[in-house]
Formats: sequence, C-alpha cells, structure tokens
Amino acid sequence: MLPPLVVFWLAAPTGHGAAQAVEQWAADRGYRPLAAVQSPQLGYDDALVREIESLLEEARSLTPGTLGSFERIDQLIAAHPELPQASFWMAERYALDAQYRARGPAPDLDAGRELGRRGDELEGARASAVGAEAASPAAAGRERLELLDVRPRDELLLDGSTVTAGASVAPGHHHVQLFRAQRRIWAGWVDLGSPPQLRLAEPTPACSELDLWGTERGTVGPVALPGVRCEAWAVVNPRAGQLELAFCRGARCGAWEHRALASELGLGAESLAPRQSFSPWLTWGALGLGATASTLLVLWQAGVFDRTPAATEFVFTGPTAAALRF
Repeated sequence: MLPPLVVFWLAAPTGHGAAQAVEQWAADRGYRPLAAVQSPQLGYDDALVREIESLLEEARSLTPGTLGSFERIDQLIAAHPELPQASFWMAERYALDAQYRARGPAPDLDAGRELGRRGDELEGARASAVGAEAASPAAAGRERLELLDVRPRDELLLDGSTVTAGASVAPGHHHVQLFRAQRRIWAGWVDLGSPPQLRLAEPTPACSELDLWGTERGTVGPVALPGVRCEAWAVVNPRAGQLELAFCRGARCGAWEHRALASELGLGAESLAPRQSFSPWLTWGALGLGATASTLLVLWQAGVFDRTPAATEFVFTGPTAAALRF
C-alpha cells in the first residue's frame, strides 16, 4: 500500500473529477491522499466551574473552613488550566487569603503581603480597601517578555490579556492560553523567571489541520507558516476549471503543478457516472480543514470558533469587615 499524503485544500473543490485528479497526482509520486487529522478541542466543565465559584463564595464569608477552601481551589485550578477564567479565580483566591491572614484570629501581615504580591502578578495591583495600605504601582518589577517557538499569527493570552513579544510582565506564576484560527490549542500554568522567557512546545499533532493552518497561495507555489511539522503533505487549490497542486515538506513547498478537471477535458456525464461522488477523504478533508471560506462560515455559524474576548470584570461581593468598622 502506498504511504499516506495529507492534502490541504485552499478552497472547496468544484467541478467533476477533483478527487480523481488528486488521487492520480499523488499516485504518480508514490502516495495516496489522506485527510488531515482533526486537532482535539479543549473542554469546559460546568460542574467544575460551579464548584470553584462556590468555594470562592465560601472563602469570602471567612468561615472557619476557609483555609480548606483555599487548598481545594488551588488543587482544582492547577489541575484544570483549560478553564479560561483560571487566572482571575487564582487572583481572587490570593486576595481573599491575604484579607484572611491580615484580619484572622492570628494576623500574619508578612504572609498577607506575599499573597497580595502573587495576586498582583496575575492581574496587577487592585485598588486599596478603606484603611488598607496603598498598593504598589502595577508596573513595579515588570520586564519585557521574550517569546520562543510561538508561530506567527498565533494569539497568546497571559492571565487573560493578549500579549506579544516585548510586553511588560512580572516574573512569577502565570496562566497561559494559546489560540490559533480562533481555537484554543493549549492552556497551562508557567513560571516566568527574570528576564521572563516563554517557550511553548507545538501542541497540535503533526499534519493536523491546525498544523497546516495559515498556508496561503503564492505566485510560484504555496506559502506555509514557519513551524509546520508535517514531513510530507500537499496543497490543492481549485482555480479556473483546473487544480493547482504542490508538494510540501515541513514549511517548504514546491512550485505549482496544474491538472485539468474532467469537465474541462470534454468528458460526458456518462463517463463520470461511476465516480461522480467525492471520495471519503476528499469530503472529510474539505469540511475538516477549515481553510476555505465556505467551511469557515459553517463552523463560525455553529459556534466552533466562539471565544469571549478577554475583559476585566468587576465583582461586588459586599462590604468587608474594614468597611463596616469605618
């Protein structure tokens, strides 16, 4: 059996004989065409979200079981970085713990300041509460971020905010989310040193639709983005009654080759009847790659690419003990 060759379509196939033309072109080079692997989607557990919210509400009440709530919050957020609001929850957890340490049965001001510093690393300094010490400037201790091995056109969120190389960040523990084609492809917690450097290993499978995403039609041949890991693949572009095809290795692609479609060769409908339907690999590939305008529209309408833009949310949780005394 011939080895597989992943095919990336720049546009939806039109006309008769597209699948047959690609199959013959691939066979001439010793391959058989194959659809790209679909990258897995990161999940979202509503029950887990409700549990963390309940634990935070319990911590806000400063009940005797508060310390246990903080420990459970730490465990859940560390184990589930795929939750997009993880950094905001952790910053709130630090703020509540700092308040508890400062006003609890055995006040520990040093521990409270350290917890406040950790919260500042995640969301910047908060406004000071009534009677509390003034917060240090948010920019204090921040340095320029260096990004390593992040592909062009990928979007990076650090603690819920979009960042690029050179952004001002504080060294420490941070929540990172990586997006490609409006899809979140990785999430996790990282420790940034001084100076802060962030290196992310490519999270998508080689030869998946997101590994090949971003490939465009060039004048001489297709142009792929740096970082493609697929060892051997092909680009197909239906154009003016013919197919443009090119063979690629990694991020380097050869020149366009041209194949006429059966309808352009003057073949009658009776000659196409036995093979009129698209091959399974072609149908799945055209729908799954997400590279064509029609496919993007369908997936967008279905909500696959939906992502709530990063925004600051202010939550009122009632007056604090200090405010009541005031």
